Amino acid sequence: MKNGRLFEILYLLVERREVTAGELAKRLEVSERTIYRDVDALSAAGIPVYAQKGKGGGIRLMDQFVLDRALLSQSQQDEILFALQAIRATGGGEEALSRLSALFRREGGDWLEVDFTDWGSASAERENFSLVKRAILERRPLTFTYYSSAGEKSRRTVEPARLVFKSGCWYLSAFCRNRQDWRIFRLVRMEDLSPEEGSCPPRRPPEQLEPPLPEGYRGVDLRLLFAPSAAWRVRDYFNPKEITARPDGTLLVECTFPEDQWLLSFLLSFGGQLEVLSPDYWRDILKEEIKKSLEVYET
Repeated sequence: MKNGRLFEILYLLVERREVTAGELAKRLEVSERTIYRDVDALSAAGIPVYAQKGKGGGIRLMDQFVLDRALLSQSQQDEILFALQAIRATGGGEEALSRLSALFRREGGDWLEVDFTDWGSASAERENFSLVKRAILERRPLTFTYYSSAGEKSRRTVEPARLVFKSGCWYLSAFCRNRQDWRIFRLVRMEDLSPEEGSCPPRRPPEQLEPPLPEGYRGVDLRLLFAPSAAWRVRDYFNPKEITARPDGTLLVECTFPEDQWLLSFLLSFGGQLEVLSPDYWRDILKEEIKKSLEVYET
């Protein structure tokens, strides 16, 4: 407890350079006499800190002292602060970011904002992330309702192990007690999360765990032609190596996607900005789907 208090005092002094014994005593919930003893302990450990009593007095840290920041280069400090900015987006790291910014004497910490959530699911996904993170850290089982990519609904109890951010989505890697095997769940498809009593046994998740593929899954090789007006979306969604720009401004995309309902919705979202060149049966699928949409508005 004392060592933690000494570090707290030191961090505050690194950040503010001067603080009164009364302020420290109130913050750390100890007496001013204890604070002065702590200052003596820091001084004895070689930290250039001193106390001045009376009016205008306070506890000060000598200006030339910087807590071992010289051990890290400026680029290494930037990497640490960048990582903490990313961690802050998950609901943690705020205090560590503030302290290390002060420790490195770096300003302009608001130049970067990291947001891992989708545009339409921010609130629900953040809430799920917080609950899952707590369950992992506390090693508690978690029960929730889950919707598969095919829309199937099930109630699961899992032993959460790892949060994974992949392809713009958060996933939970967990041992599913219902299936007695490792599974991966997309956070945005989880509802009614509830921590269970008890604790999880120590388990190590597989190093490479992919989301389960739907039954009957297969990929399809597509050749897609996009209008120039769709260029910004095309470059957001596709690898540059898959895109060929044509002299007339259109974009030819050759790619492989899982053949499912999501692909149909994705292609339809481009409306008249997209023509499917091949395979032919996907041209027919889109024609039929567009025909159904027109029938809705013609009735």
